[in-house]
Amino acid sequence: MPDNPSELISLSAIENGIVEVAINRPDVRNALNEPTALALNEALANVAQDDRVRCVIIYGSGSAFCAGADLAEFEKAASQPASERLETLFLPALRTLMTMEKPVIAAVSGAAAGIGVSYVLASDMVVMGRSAYLKLAFINIGLIPDGGACWHLVRQLGHAQAFEMAALATPITAERCMALGLANRVVEDDQVLVQARALAQALVGQSPQALSATKRALREAAQHSLGDTMKLEGELQDQCKASDDFQTRVAAFRQSRRK
Repeated sequence: MPDNPSELISLSAIENGIVEVAINRPDVRNALNEPTALALNEALANVAQDDRVRCVIIYGSGSAFCAGADLAEFEKAASQPASERLETLFLPALRTLMTMEKPVIAAVSGAAAGIGVSYVLASDMVVMGRSAYLKLAFINIGLIPDGGACWHLVRQLGHAQAFEMAALATPITAERCMALGLANRVVEDDQVLVQARALAQALVGQSPQALSATKRALREAAQHSLGDTMKLEGELQDQCKASDDFQTRVAAFRQSRRK
């Protein structure tokens, strides 16, 4: 198991605008202790600010995506308010996933449990292996889902399905996640990263400004009224239309129609 914080989170070289961020504690199914969570916060913040990066893939090394917070460490810090640990350790990365301009793909193998589910839900697209699953195990130790999981799930699933998932801590299989709209693709276990990379290649082929604007519009639509969303769409559309990329793509489209 890596002890050096620089080894707890692995970043690939940027290739065709795509970077892969791996949680690297496979011996404990990528459970997040304090050094790992802080390293992930820093890695994602750096990726978000890197203009060379156009798409991000996040995954866990080994057999699991992320088994949640490291309970051994959690017990040692029992006197510290949970809200403080959330704000320091987990919320920075979760906010970055949702607000960075580039799309984020979660490539989920094995278990995504506890706070690990929140990282999946905060991503823009999700690829799951057939044996992968999501599990909100918080209630098993007398806690509630956190890291924004309640916000995501009630909006995506409605109260009844979200409550069942949180209150019974039943593992949600990849196929069920697909049916519920929590996953975009379900593939064979050994094809998870392959499919995530294919999606990333498709995304970087799109207009970067339009892709960023689409992400922002959809994220903000979940929090604002229809009228406010329509106004924002118009503002973002004006920005896209004023870009050189728009002019280039329109010209290419016109040229293709002449053939």
